Amino acid sequence: MNLKSVMGVLAAVALGTSLLVPSVAAAQSPPRDSYFAVKFGPYFPSETNGLDALGNTVKQGWPTRFQVDGALGHYWDWFGLQLSAGYLTTGNDQFSFKTWPILLSAKIRLPIGGFMAPYGEGGAGVGINSVDVTSSGETQSKAGFAAIAGAGVEFYLGQFLVGADLKYLWLNPSFSAVNAPNGQGVVESFKFNGITVQGYVGFLW
Repeated sequence: MNLKSVMGVLAAVALGTSLLVPSVAAAQSPPRDSYFAVKFGPYFPSETNGLDALGNTVKQGWPTRFQVDGALGHYWDWFGLQLSAGYLTTGNDQFSFKTWPILLSAKIRLPIGGFMAPYGEGGAGVGINSVDVTSSGETQSKAGFAAIAGAGVEFYLGQFLVGADLKYLWLNPSFSAVNAPNGQGVVESFKFNGITVQGYVGFLW
């Protein structure tokens, strides 16, 4: 093969690539970039030492309960931002705990074929927390730091969004004047770190 033939082949490959790449990119880009979704699933607290009383760590696990969220987000190709607000609860016969987490998360997705995209996410915000002491009827509310990190997958079905994710939640609210029913005194902090697994449905535009 002479030089002219080689140059001709290279030119044809370059031309074909230049025509193909935009088509592939267009095929892989989901049709809409903004969404609203409702998420629901179990919350698995991971703390086996769930509270500190007078500086002493108490062996206190929390039962599996649930978390529900509403999320509003937008993607710029592979990068996205999401604002979410939700409700999470757990507790036992001594304490009842609720929190309303409000989080801003960054998401990085990998669109595949224009109809699905696995993604990773991480974010932080505030948890508006409330704890009730069963024995005394005392209730305290306090805002505290909350953060998440996780991964999931989304499916784009026309104007509808279906997905699932798995996240780790950091949530350690501090309450300075809750009387523990077991006589150990003031509870200085509750620990509610755990894992959430959620499915969700939503609307794209």
